[in-house]
Amino acid sequence: MFRFSTLRLPRTIILALCVMSAVLFPAPSASAVQGGALRIGVENDYPPFSFPDENGRQSGFDPAVAEALCRAMERPCEILPLPFEELLNAMREGKLDLIIAGLGANGERRAYMDFSESYYHSRTIYIGRPGIRTSPDWMKGRRLGAQIGTLQAVIAERLWKGTAEIVLFRNYDEMLDALCADRLDLVLSDGLPGYEFLRGSRGAAFTMQETELPLDDEINDARIGVRRGVPGLLRAVNQAIREIRLNGEYDRAVRRYFPFSIY
Repeated sequence: MFRFSTLRLPRTIILALCVMSAVLFPAPSASAVQGGALRIGVENDYPPFSFPDENGRQSGFDPAVAEALCRAMERPCEILPLPFEELLNAMREGKLDLIIAGLGANGERRAYMDFSESYYHSRTIYIGRPGIRTSPDWMKGRRLGAQIGTLQAVIAERLWKGTAEIVLFRNYDEMLDALCADRLDLVLSDGLPGYEFLRGSRGAAFTMQETELPLDDEINDARIGVRRGVPGLLRAVNQAIREIRLNGEYDRAVRRYFPFSIY
């Protein structure tokens, strides 16, 4: 018969382990578990997806989707606009329950959040002056812009590291400003805000070229980031996405901000 002796650890070690557990595995927010307001992060200035309107209210496709999902889940929501990189940090720190900002589900992000079904589809495009090429010879030494933390930055590294000079920006508008000032040769952009830029007065002098990525590449699926460890939240979000597509709220939001289907 085997006997196991009780291991007694010093109180300082026990306290240290408790602190580490709280940091690495934060408890789900009371709001998320008990049916209170869901804290939903959206990008602060990324038209037409999310931007402050003339009254200072956060508008755009993503806030509209957030509000529709909360109605479908019968939950109040608090919409929190943040720069893209800060959205990811806030989710890591347990300060958000959802991120609605066209996220791609890459391996690094899966380490600290779950992902919903796709809520729209997009394509990554290059934007530059007429005559841009994406051959290795043409790209050699060119300055290629992308936004920090986005899948476009991942694509830039995947396709052009060691060939082009990759310049990363914290803010999408700052990247476009650099392109317009000819401090960049071209940028990688999500197709939908990229088309919005090309349709405006600043984009009139530029053209686009699609990436070589296949249409069915997972990188084209935009998903909602869901806080890990909240019982039933991912399932509820997926059910709500299906519901707003069936009840017409999703299509109304699309028509408000886009001239074509994005699903």
